[in-house]
Amino acid sequence: MKHVTSRLLLAALCVAPALAAPALAQEFPLTIETRFGTTVIPEQPERVATVDYAGADNVLALGFEPLTARAWFGPYDNALWPWAEALATVDPQVLDGDLNFEQIAATEPDIILALRSGITQADYDKLSLIAPVVAVPPGRGDYDLDWEEQAELTGLALGKSEEAAAQIEGVKASLAAVAEAHPEWQGKTFAMMTYWNGSVGLYSATDSSVAFMSALGLVPHPKVVELSTPGEFYIGISEEILPELDADVVVWYAAPDSPEIAGLVARQAMRAPAEGREIFLSLDSLANGAMSHGSLLSLPEAAERLTPMIAAAIDGDPATEVPLD
Repeated sequence: MKHVTSRLLLAALCVAPALAAPALAQEFPLTIETRFGTTVIPEQPERVATVDYAGADNVLALGFEPLTARAWFGPYDNALWPWAEALATVDPQVLDGDLNFEQIAATEPDIILALRSGITQADYDKLSLIAPVVAVPPGRGDYDLDWEEQAELTGLALGKSEEAAAQIEGVKASLAAVAEAHPEWQGKTFAMMTYWNGSVGLYSATDSSVAFMSALGLVPHPKVVELSTPGEFYIGISEEILPELDADVVVWYAAPDSPEIAGLVARQAMRAPAEGREIFLSLDSLANGAMSHGSLLSLPEAAERLTPMIAAAIDGDPATEVPLD
């Protein structure tokens, strides 16, 4: 799957109501309301399958071996990036392309997680014949849950709510520590963009990666906020408005030698190229993968890798080389 297509599968990390299920309810049988119907988990699961993009991360973080992992992007045959592979003792069954229900059934799961999967009602019904399916809550979109909500609901469904809550606080603390260590970043603006299908794409104020950057103390450029629409995390824009997105830091989801980015004439009217304020994240970079996965395991990795890039880009000195990942 191509990188931008993969990024477009990420949902908005938006401010939203609390999950329908109580955050620390751990008694089984457990009933969880989803957008597709009521799911009953009769007892604490042991065998866990996931049809989510990056869903294996949180399963591993909470002490379970994922039976399945959804192919997304990256050069890893088992669909596990390094921060996740380090915890796996066996390779999961990789779900590539359309869901293979027989492949999933063959793993004999006790539960199937579908919190960032794009499944349909028909998929939910078929998967429910295999095992209880935990999908997004009523009123929420396919990719609508932020990283905290995904971790909370995964912990709830697996009987690990207290562990999930502790790890969430740990991740938040690690991001807050970066922000505290860099007070000069506070209030500095940023924009995150790519080039796809012949046009520039802008990630909105509700995108997961934008929210991650915000947690480090930066703020989305006002033009990003202006163009953002609730529920939409990616916006196709005209090249001509690039000068209006001239943030203190500009992140491109592209290789540094991308001919498409280099060929954007309006980009030359931005101060970002001239002042060395651009960060380039290529397809297989660990910083890209960690930020895109947005999991308990990946977010600290993302902070560690992005911190020196932001520090180099935000100073506005073209002599400061922005490191590549």
